Amino acid sequence: MNVLIVAALLAAALGMTGAAPAAGSVPLPLPAPPPPGAPVSSKLNNAMNAIERAAATNPAAAQNAAFSYNAAIEQYNAHDYERARASALTAIGQAAAPRVPFAPARAPIAAPAFPGPRYYVIPDETPATAANAQRYVTLAHRAMASCVAPKTAAAEYREALSALDAKQYRIAMAASKNIVDDCAGR
Repeated sequence: MNVLIVAALLAAALGMTGAAPAAGSVPLPLPAPPPPGAPVSSKLNNAMNAIERAAATNPAAAQNAAFSYNAAIEQYNAHDYERARASALTAIGQAAAPRVPFAPARAPIAAPAFPGPRYYVIPDETPATAANAQRYVTLAHRAMASCVAPKTAAAEYREALSALDAKQYRIAMAASKNIVDDCAGR
């Protein structure tokens, strides 16, 4: 009992204020701001008020802001007024942070999607036109992204591009089909 009375008197003697306790939160020990008229006193007072308001609605933001406020008080006591002002403004900003939404109590648990190997299906017979050859080469290029034999596929891809440039569409399509088959492991 005597320990509680001594602790209360000590806190009152040091000029400590307790932020408004929110549901289930611990009151924040905030040192009193300097008296009005002192340098930076208005910013420090505004920071303390913002923290006390945030303690009722967003205890996490109030706790984060309390660290910056305590740093501002220490900087003020060290006569570093510019840093004290900056820390007080930081505390005001941190106290105004939005509350982090909590996940619903019965959130559905989604099974992790582990992508399997990609298989690019090329139709068996298509006419050897420039458009079809270009599609085959593009499909081969996509298949090379997850290829198990990239060196072999790169050589065949160069062959397919040179055949496409030489307007040998049947050869470009065959080389592209080989790339897709090699990369798919067939």
